[in-house]
Parts: sequence; C-alpha cells; structure tokens
Amino acid sequence: MIIGSGASGGIGRVVVDQLRKLDSIIAIYNSSDLINKDYDNVKWVQANLLKNSNIDKIVNELKDAADENITFVNMSSIKKDGLLVNYDLAEWNDVISLNITSVFYFTKMLLPLMIEKRWGRFIFITSTGGMRGDIGTVSYSTSKTALIGFSKVISKEYARFNITSNILSLGTFDTGMFHKINDNKKKEILKSIPSKKVGNTSNIVNAVEFINKSDYVNGSIISIDGGM
Repeated sequence: MIIGSGASGGIGRVVVDQLRKLDSIIAIYNSSDLINKDYDNVKWVQANLLKNSNIDKIVNELKDAADENITFVNMSSIKKDGLLVNYDLAEWNDVISLNITSVFYFTKMLLPLMIEKRWGRFIFITSTGGMRGDIGTVSYSTSKTALIGFSKVISKEYARFNITSNILSLGTFDTGMFHKINDNKKKEILKSIPSKKVGNTSNIVNAVEFINKSDYVNGSIISIDGGM
C-alpha cells in the first residue's frame, strides 16, 4: 500500500495516476477540484494535514489493513516567497507547519505500524531549488533541507526493522506549473538544465518502485533533476 500526501498538487496528481499501477493508493488531498476520482485502485482522502486529528484518523483506519506493507510518499508542500528582512512570521509558520511539522507527526504515527510489520518505506520529496537556497525562499528552502536531516535520522533509528527512509530531490517537471510560466522563463530554466529538457513524472514513479524493492537503499538523496 502506498500513502501519498499532496495528491492534488501539480506533480502529485500525475504521480498518483502512475503509482496506482504499482499498488493500491491512499491519496491524501486538499483541493477537491483538482483530482480525478475515477481512478481505479485509489482511495481518495480529503484532509487538512495541519490538524493532527486528521492524521490520527487516517492512521487508525490503516490498522485494519495491518497485513499490507506501507510506503509513505510525502508530496505535501507549500511555498511562500519573500526576502528574510520583510518576511512575516505567520507565513514562516504556515510553511514550516505543513512542510515539516505535519510530516514529523504523520511519520511518528506510521512508525509503530511499520515496526510491527518489520517493513516500511519513507520517501520524502524535496526539490533541487529548495536545497539550493534561492533568494526569497527562506521558509521553503529551510523546510526542504530540514527534510534531509529528518530522513537521515529515521534511516539510522529504524533500519533494524527493515524500514528505510530516502529523499527524492526533484528538478523541473513537465506539469501544469511549468506550462503556466512565460516562454522567456521557460527558456531560462531549460538553459540551466544540463540535459536541456524538463523531466517526465515517470522518473519519479520509477524511483519509488526502485526504493520499494530495495532494502539496502537507505538514508540516500536521489536527485531527479536532469543533472543539476
């Protein structure tokens, strides 16, 4: 079973569509107007992950499927840009709460199920841009680099239970967000990518499948960014 958060995001929607061909999916979303509920093998769960009670409800329902292995693919993320000197504390808290705190709590609640099963996979999505620390991305970049340390700790603490934790660091992908930017910006982005092309989301799905099948890939940062 694959649990995918952020399933209504630009990458999330496409990845869920492809992941459902590998395993049953619990797709957690926030924006109901952006999803396709006709997908086979997908259980859609609308939930605000900033509320711990919503995470508790999801995890409690998983206890009825205790015979299934669990892979958690965290794609939930928000980004609010601004220079540090002018950055509002409320915006900082919004980004950190979803991108880090909710991930911490979801992971903490899933761990007992994985430990009991002696099998688990955590896959946390970061971005090349977030890890680069671009100007105006103080909260986003902080949250994305924090996920690396978070994943490293999990990989060491729970490897003895056949639980692995890895990072997928993504570059620019051929999703709706890329198509919304102007042509000059597209050219600028493509020029910065060594492969001179944006990624297809099948690369992300291939990486998830690889990690699922691998018990010795742990604590890694796998870059899927065209050579950035």
